[in-house]
Amino acid sequence: MNRRQLLATVGAGVGLGGTSGCLRLTDEGNETTSAPETATTTERQSTGTTAGEGSAGAVTLTENWVGDPGVDFAWTAGGSIYFNDFNGAGRASHGSGVKWEQETTYDGFESNLGADAFAVDEQYVTFGYRPDPEDSDTLGSHFHTFDEATGEKLWAFGAPADGKHNTAAGATTVDGTVVVAASSYGARREQEPLVVGLDAESGEEQWRTETPTLPAGFVTYVGEYAGAVYVGLGYQGVRVLDPDTGSLARVEESWPVSRSFAASRGQIHGDTLFSVQRSGPEDGSSLNAYPLGTNGREWSETFDGTATAGPVVDNSLVTVGTEAGRVYAFDRSTGESVWNIRIDGSVGAIDTSGLRVWVADEETGVTAYDRADGTRLHRSTKPVNGSDIAVSDDVLILGGNGIRGYSIEAE
Repeated sequence: MNRRQLLATVGAGVGLGGTSGCLRLTDEGNETTSAPETATTTERQSTGTTAGEGSAGAVTLTENWVGDPGVDFAWTAGGSIYFNDFNGAGRASHGSGVKWEQETTYDGFESNLGADAFAVDEQYVTFGYRPDPEDSDTLGSHFHTFDEATGEKLWAFGAPADGKHNTAAGATTVDGTVVVAASSYGARREQEPLVVGLDAESGEEQWRTETPTLPAGFVTYVGEYAGAVYVGLGYQGVRVLDPDTGSLARVEESWPVSRSFAASRGQIHGDTLFSVQRSGPEDGSSLNAYPLGTNGREWSETFDGTATAGPVVDNSLVTVGTEAGRVYAFDRSTGESVWNIRIDGSVGAIDTSGLRVWVADEETGVTAYDRADGTRLHRSTKPVNGSDIAVSDDVLILGGNGIRGYSIEAE
C-alpha cells in the first residue's frame, strides 16, 4: 500500500468530501474534450466538444539527476524544489539535484508521514508531518523549520498528544511568524481545531487560536494574503486571523474549502482564493473562486466526481483531477471550461508549465497535455508510486522511492 492509498484509506473518516535514462512519447490515444468558446460566470456543469491540435509539441523526458530521498509532497518556489517524505525533508535545484536533506523524527517517534503543510520565506522553510496512525493515534502532528539555504535544523513544534491534533493541516508565513494548524479525523463535531503562531527564528510560541474562536470542525486550509492569515474550515467557511495576535479579524461563512485526508483543496493565487467543494454523490463537486482583493475573481463551476488533485492554479488555468480519472482545465479569469480528458485510474497529482499540464496517476506513470486544448504530448510508464510531482524551469520532478529530475526536451 503506497502513501496515497494509505491516506485515502485512513481519510475515509475525515468526512470532507541512478542510471541515466530516457522516457519516450508513445502513440496511445486518449479521450479529450474542450469547451465551447462562449464563457459564463454562473454556476453550471462543464460540457465540451472534440479538441483540436494544440500549440505545444511532443516531448521527451531525459533523466538529469537522482537523489536518495523519496517524495510525499513537493513544492516549487524561487527556482527551488522543496519536498517532504517519510521522516525526511529536503531542498533541490532543478538543474543540479538535491542540495540538502534532513531527518524529521520527533520525540523519538520514527513513523512520520509527510503532510500537505509547507511555508517558506527568504530565510526559513517549514514542513508538516503526521504520525503514522497504524503506530500511534494519539501523538500530535509536528512541524520542522530549517535554514532555507543550508538545511540546518532550527526548531520543531509539536501539537498536543491528545488524539485530536494528529493531522498537520497547513502552514504559512507572515512577516517573521510561521503559522501552523493541527486537526484530526473522525466526526466534525468532535474536532478541536488549533492554529498557532510561532517566531520564525526561534520557534517560540507567539499566540494560539482554538475553540471557541474557531468553530468545532476540520482545518482544511491555511494561507496568507495581504498580511492576514486565512484558515479554511470546510463547510463552515473561512476565518481570517490577525498574524500578530491570532485574533479573529473576519468571517467568510460562504467560502467553503474542502480537504481530503491527503491534501487541502484550496489555494490562494494572486487576489483570489480557489477551492473545491464536494456537493454530494449525485451533484459532483464545485470549483469556486472567491475574491480577496480588487483584482480578485468570483465564479463557480461544477464537475463530476471527487477531487483527488488540485486545484493547481497559474496565471491562466485552474486544473483539478478526480478519482474517476478526469482532468478538468478551467479558465482562471472566467471559470469557463477549457478542456477535460480522462486517464486510466485515479489522478494522483497535477502540475503545470508554460506549455503543458502534467498529470500523474496513482500507480503507473505521468502524462503531459497541451495546456491550450488537452492534446496529449507525452506518456511515460515510469512509476510515481503515488507521490507528488513538480515542474520547475523545464525539469520535471518525480518521487516514489527516490527523487529524480528529468529534463523536458522537445522532440
